[in-house]
Amino acid sequence: MSSNTHAIQGSDPRHPLGIKNGAATFMLALAGLMMANLAPLIITALEGLGLSGIDAGAVLTWGLLASAVVGLGSSRLAAGSRRRMLALAGLAVGTVGFALAAFVSDQSVAVTAFIIGGAGVGAAISTSGAAIAALRNPNRVSAMSGIINRILVMIVLAIIPIMGLSQVNVFGALAVISLLGFIVAAWLPDAPEHAAPVDVTQSLKIAEPRRITWAGIAILIVFPLWGTSEDAIWTMAGVLGDSVGLAPAALGTALSAAAGGGLITMLIVLIAGKKLGRAVPLALALALGGVLKIWVGFTADPTTLAWLIILINTVYAFAFSLFIATAAGLDARGRWSAPLSGAYLVGSSFAPLIGAWLIETVDISTFCLLMGIVSFIVIVPTVIIARVSVSAERALEREHAAAHRTNATVNTNPAGVTND
Repeated sequence: MSSNTHAIQGSDPRHPLGIKNGAATFMLALAGLMMANLAPLIITALEGLGLSGIDAGAVLTWGLLASAVVGLGSSRLAAGSRRRMLALAGLAVGTVGFALAAFVSDQSVAVTAFIIGGAGVGAAISTSGAAIAALRNPNRVSAMSGIINRILVMIVLAIIPIMGLSQVNVFGALAVISLLGFIVAAWLPDAPEHAAPVDVTQSLKIAEPRRITWAGIAILIVFPLWGTSEDAIWTMAGVLGDSVGLAPAALGTALSAAAGGGLITMLIVLIAGKKLGRAVPLALALALGGVLKIWVGFTADPTTLAWLIILINTVYAFAFSLFIATAAGLDARGRWSAPLSGAYLVGSSFAPLIGAWLIETVDISTFCLLMGIVSFIVIVPTVIIARVSVSAERALEREHAAAHRTNATVNTNPAGVTND
C-alpha cells in the first residue's frame, strides 16, 4: 500500500467510533441529561415527599443548575488528560446522591441528596461533550448520541410510570443510570495528540486560533439563548394547548409524535455525516424554526397547533445535533463541546419561568413572536461559527495528513539515500 493511501486513511487524528468509546460517550451523555428528560416524573416524586408543586419545581431547578455549574466548571479538566478520573468521580457522587434520594425518608435529606446527585452528574455532561469532539465525524457522532439518548429516554419514560411514580423508582432510575455510566467511564476516548488549534490552523485564516476562541465563546452564548427559546415553547405547550382548546390527550399524542420526528431528523444527520455540512443546514433550520414558533402564537386551530408542536421539535432536534457537532469541530480536545451542554442547561433551567412570565406579562402571541425572533437573531453568528468549525476540522485533518506523509517518507528512506 502506498504512503499516499496511508495518508488518506490517517487524515483524521480523531479516534474512530467503536463499541467501547461509543458506549462510554453516549452513556455519559444520557446520565448527564437524564434529570432534564425525567423532569415531570421528578416533580411528581418530589411532591410525593410532601413538597408543593412550586417547591418541587424549585428543587428540580436547583438540581439542574448544580449539574450545569459543575459541567461548566469542570470543562477544562474534561478537555484534558484527567477526563476519565473526572467522569468516575462525578458519577460516583451522582450514584450515591440519587441512591440516597431514592431510599431516605427524611424530606430535607432526600432533597439535599438529589441536588448533590445532580451536581455529580454534571461531570458526565462535560466529559461526554469533550469525548464527542475526540471521535471522527462530529456530525455523525452527535446525531448518534442524540438518537440513542432519545430512544433510551423513551424506554425509561415508558417503564417508570408502569412501575409507579414513587421516590424509589424515579430517583432509583437516576442512580442506576449514573452507575452504568460509572462502569463504562473508563472507555472514554482521550483527546487526539497535537489537537490544539495553534498547532494546526496556521494555513487557514478563517480557522486561526483567535477566531476559534471567539467562535467557541460565541457558541456558548448563542446555543443556550436559542435553546431557552425552544424550551420555553416546549414547556408552555400545555398552556398553549389550553388557549386554543387542544385536548390533553391530543397534546400528549403531539408531544410523543414530536419525539419521533426528532429521531427522524437526527437520523438524517447521522446518515449524511460530513456531507451535510453545518452552516447552511443550521441557517435553514433556525429560520424554519423561527417561522414555526411565531406561527404558534397566531393560530387558533387546535389541530394546527398540534402539528406545529411536532414540527418545531423535529426541526429543533436537527439543529441541536448540528450545534453539538459545531462545538466539537472547533477543537478536537473538547474545549468547547465540554461546557456546551452545561451552558444549555443554565438556560433550560429558567425556560419554564421565562415562558410563564412572558405569557402573563404580555400575551401568547407576543411571547411566541419573541421566541421566534430569537431564532432569527442567532442565524448570522451561528453561520459564522459553523464556518469556522468546519475550517478548523479540515485544518486538523490536513495537518495530520501532512505529518503522516512525512513520517511515511522517513520510514521508507530512513538514511536519506538519494539516486545521485
